[in-house]
Amino acid sequence: MTTSGESEQRVGNAERDAAVTALNEHWQAGRLDPAEHERRTTAAYAAVTRADLDALFADLPGGGPAARTAVAPAPLEGRLVNPPYEGSPSQIEPQSGSGLFPPESWIARHRDALMGVTPFVALACFFIFKSWVWFLLIPVAGIVLYSGDDRRKRRKQGDE
Repeated sequence: MTTSGESEQRVGNAERDAAVTALNEHWQAGRLDPAEHERRTTAAYAAVTRADLDALFADLPGGGPAARTAVAPAPLEGRLVNPPYEGSPSQIEPQSGSGLFPPESWIARHRDALMGVTPFVALACFFIFKSWVWFLLIPVAGIVLYSGDDRRKRRKQGDE
């Protein structure tokens, strides 16, 4: 059995699988009937703490799998998928007024809210006018609100 501090420790899939394996051994040894084995196996898969697993082995010889061996979780292996390159900003700055509308205009300041309302406007128009064409308003609004003529900006950046 485990001590009281360990009994509240959460268990993972490895501990649950070890408990089910131990229950299978007890069933094959004739200590559990099929119905009891099924009940305890279901409870083992639903166990959250070591105490939940220990309760399944209280009346069986040898104790539970936690008394035999403690299973350590496997270490995580991996690498950073896309490390930042030298000189890159840590966060991407949001667009501010680039595109068709000047930065100080009302539309540029509220375009996120306008884009959020657009699907609801399209839905209302769909029910009022009984035409699906209104749903095309959603991508059109995105294009109008978030795109613009950046050719002049690109030319200026290329000349520098």
